[in-house]
Amino acid sequence: MKFFLMRHGEAEFFAESDAQRKLTPEGVKRLSSRLEIAVPHLKGVDCVIHSPYVRACQTAEIVNQHLGGVEQFISELWTPESDPATALAFLERFESRCPLVVTHMPLISYVEAICCEGNAHNPAAFNCGEIAQLEADWPAAGLGRLVRRI
Repeated sequence: MKFFLMRHGEAEFFAESDAQRKLTPEGVKRLSSRLEIAVPHLKGVDCVIHSPYVRACQTAEIVNQHLGGVEQFISELWTPESDPATALAFLERFESRCPLVVTHMPLISYVEAICCEGNAHNPAAFNCGEIAQLEADWPAAGLGRLVRRI
């Protein structure tokens, strides 16, 4: 199974709640520039899964524009405080697909570490808009490998 993990674009610092934080104008610009470079590496992506937080929804929409329109799914399992093992297991539903997941720190780092290392002892941080391509026999602890960061 091939899948991608992506951190949302740069968001404003203040809003009524963390879930309501929007992308900044500069964040939109940088995200679009990064995606122009990334699109050739995203071949095969056939759906986007994202957190319901505003910044993730906005990022997913920009991703969708660059990919030419793919199916989108919103999931509460990809919010910042979600359980990484549960989020990773959720990808079992997409085992015959190639999803790109738009999510948040620190969850994204923990999911990558659990999938590739089998634990979350040394998660690597993601920059805003950064994408990791992973391949896994099955979306579970220790069964994946990092192909590249974009």
